[in-house]
Amino acid sequence: MRAPLSNPIRSLSGRLALAVASAVAIALLLLTGLSTWREVERYAAAKRDLLRMTAQILAASAAQATAQGDEAAAQSTLRAIAHGEALVYASVERADGDILAEQGIGLRLSNDIDLDQGAVSPLDLMTTRTLRVSVPILENARPIGRVVLVSDNRDLAERVAEVGLTAGFAGLLALALGLAVSMGLQRSVTRPLAALARTMDGVRLGHDYSRRAEAGSGEVGALAESFNDLLRAVNERDRAIARYNAGLEEEIRLRTHDLIEAKQSADEANAAKSVFLATMSHEIRTPMNGMLVMAELLASADLPPRQQRYAKVIARSGQSLLAIINDILDFAKVEAGRLEVERIPLSPRDVADTVVTLFAERARSAGLDLAAQIDGDVPRSLLGDPVRLGQVLGNFVSNALKFTATGHVLVRMQMEHETSGPVLRIAVSDTGIGIPQDRLSGIFTAFTQADQSIARRFGGTGLGLSIAERLIVAMGGRVGVESRLGEGSTFWARIPVEGAEGAEPVLRRAPALPAAVRLGALGGATRAALTADLQAAGFHPVESGEGHWIVEAAELLASGRPEGGGRVIALVPIGDTSGPELMRAGLADAVLRRPLAQAEWRPLLAALAEGTALAVEAPAAEESAAAALPSFAGARVLLADDSAVNREVAAEALGRFGVHDIVCVEDGAAAVEAAAAHRFDLVLMDGSMPVLDGFSAAIAIRAREARDGAVRVPIVALTAHVVGDGAESWQAAGMDGRLAKPFTLAQLGGLLAQHLRAAPLRDPADIVTSEAPRISDDVLLDEPTIANLEELGDRDFLARILRLYIAQAPQALLELETALARGDAPAVSRAAHGLKSMSANIGAAQVKDRAGAIERTARDGDLTRLAEAASGLDSLLTCTVTALHLRLDVPTGSAEGEQSEMAHAIGG
Repeated sequence: MRAPLSNPIRSLSGRLALAVASAVAIALLLLTGLSTWREVERYAAAKRDLLRMTAQILAASAAQATAQGDEAAAQSTLRAIAHGEALVYASVERADGDILAEQGIGLRLSNDIDLDQGAVSPLDLMTTRTLRVSVPILENARPIGRVVLVSDNRDLAERVAEVGLTAGFAGLLALALGLAVSMGLQRSVTRPLAALARTMDGVRLGHDYSRRAEAGSGEVGALAESFNDLLRAVNERDRAIARYNAGLEEEIRLRTHDLIEAKQSADEANAAKSVFLATMSHEIRTPMNGMLVMAELLASADLPPRQQRYAKVIARSGQSLLAIINDILDFAKVEAGRLEVERIPLSPRDVADTVVTLFAERARSAGLDLAAQIDGDVPRSLLGDPVRLGQVLGNFVSNALKFTATGHVLVRMQMEHETSGPVLRIAVSDTGIGIPQDRLSGIFTAFTQADQSIARRFGGTGLGLSIAERLIVAMGGRVGVESRLGEGSTFWARIPVEGAEGAEPVLRRAPALPAAVRLGALGGATRAALTADLQAAGFHPVESGEGHWIVEAAELLASGRPEGGGRVIALVPIGDTSGPELMRAGLADAVLRRPLAQAEWRPLLAALAEGTALAVEAPAAEESAAAALPSFAGARVLLADDSAVNREVAAEALGRFGVHDIVCVEDGAAAVEAAAAHRFDLVLMDGSMPVLDGFSAAIAIRAREARDGAVRVPIVALTAHVVGDGAESWQAAGMDGRLAKPFTLAQLGGLLAQHLRAAPLRDPADIVTSEAPRISDDVLLDEPTIANLEELGDRDFLARILRLYIAQAPQALLELETALARGDAPAVSRAAHGLKSMSANIGAAQVKDRAGAIERTARDGDLTRLAEAASGLDSLLTCTVTALHLRLDVPTGSAEGEQSEMAHAIGG
């Protein structure tokens, strides 16, 4: 490293000497310039006085000659001064300017400085060669001419040189004195500073903090003493650090030990929480299994109406309790970060239609108007998770219906643009009780409601909005709420729009068609949705006059068809059977269900705008027939469960499906022995049992089958473990599926349809009896979705939902098979997506999973695996429909006709 004083120019002494020399030089230059300036000014004044005096003498001498015009006399006068060294020219001029006589150079310079003009610039004097003055020639105080003298300024340069020489000597003397002063300062200031700098540099390089700088006098001495104090402080710090380091290793060891213990405690607490959650879920579900299954069996028995209603209340109360447990488990999954969302094409309009349809009966029973308004610029399709988005929207709508006593609930979807790009805004507005402003900030917090009394008045756990927020955040969006107490609330979600397809074609009324549309006594939400779409299409909703009519069915039946030449569209609530009667009586030209479904309303709006025929399909009238349970008579089942109640429940439920050859054991070891001694068609195995648990028993059975080459028997885990390690243990044990306790008859029926061959039904309305393929390890139906459907409406509603599924699912399957035959992967993906979406909405879990797998395979472009993935989907759909009939407990209509239509549609 270079020493700090190795460069004299950069050292303090060098800079001081340079400063002194520079100051002297600048002062010398200024002084020399000023002296030169003053000397030139003095020279100009003296030269003017001398020349003027000489000219005045000449003017007096030449006055007579000038007056007489005597050139010789004037020439003689000039000749008397012609020998002056400084004069270069002299002349006597008459009054008219003619020259009477002259002496000197014959050529006059044009740039002579005229000293008669007053002050002359010293710079001009130094840049010229000649100076001129003139005085008048007077006779009796009358000017008769003038004398002109021109002199050079050669002596000016000599005088300036003298001044510069004098200044130079003075500057050298001043420089010598300055350097002497500088050397003195170096001895008293810079040398001690240099010594201090060397000491500091030595400390820095050698880390020797025991060195000390030499103390001097004055400010430099004080600086050296301050540096020494700093070194002493550093020495004290080093000694303190050394003392601290002596015990630091031990302290680190102790703290590390504490941290390890704290981490172990936290891990044990988390594990204990998970175990507690799994254990409590298991312990709650185990007694609920007996209660719910027996309540369902009791409700389906031949009982008086009142007792049957009591049994249904028990079953539905149990299902509500189970839904609360599932909500808590869902929340735990969200908290653990295990929640995943799909990114597949979804239709916002389909999501809105599904949600308002599912909540239609609940809204009608509460006397509320429910509708969805979709703006025209909303894309037909975008990337997202349709199930999760429907869950969020359904939560908002359910919340709005719960807290709205009168008025309406309006769902609205519209596009907005933010700095990050386009977003889809989904809002649900109601005219309910509203939320106080001081409660809005915590409304999305788990287990929180606007008022603790709300939980007592309306029920609920306070988890729904929290889960909805987590879902939207997982989609990259955000949620919010706007509310005024006593006026209502608006819950909204904004999600980014990616992979969007174009919006629906804009509908425009033909100019020749009437624009007026009269709306009857409609609810606020329905009126808002209809008005927005009609105005966008060029129609004008009016209160009176002629035009088209959109009116409630009840209003039409009460007052008859409105007068006028327009078309009449009747709004019929879902479940209302008056549609066919309106059509037969000619009161309406078309029937539109309410809440509005975009899939039904837009074709009618297009027909109005184009003047074409209206679709006249009306909601089907109620059908009734007895539902029949499938029979699996002749099947032999091994039932292993340590609980006598659970064995009784399962045996009774199996008996409802014609299964009476049941062998019951109480532990896993007995199950292994029974499976080795007898042949069974199905094994239902509890997970937690004494002696040998069900999972170990399944492993032992699989090992025996592999060793002996025996036929593989289906083993299904019949367990209350739905969270924790036990929830997934059945897969590692080689089991074929899991049926969670408490189960329903529909779930059990779906499970039996997967693994057993159905016998002919006792009822003439037979179902397809071919063995359903084992496609998924889960049960056929999704219980939370089924429970939600049951909560939404009565048997009429459930029957309509099921009929819609029976009508649409085979068509989607036919489109899927047609696309597979053509090898059209995009078409396969679209058809599978449609089948998956409708199956998810009705709770057909296995069909949804199989369709989702086909959709993913098609999107990957793997055509070779598509045929294998779609194998057996038709049989699975048939079994699912049967399970839905059983689970929903709704009329099947003409079972024979329905099943034949189904088989015909599926078979192509």
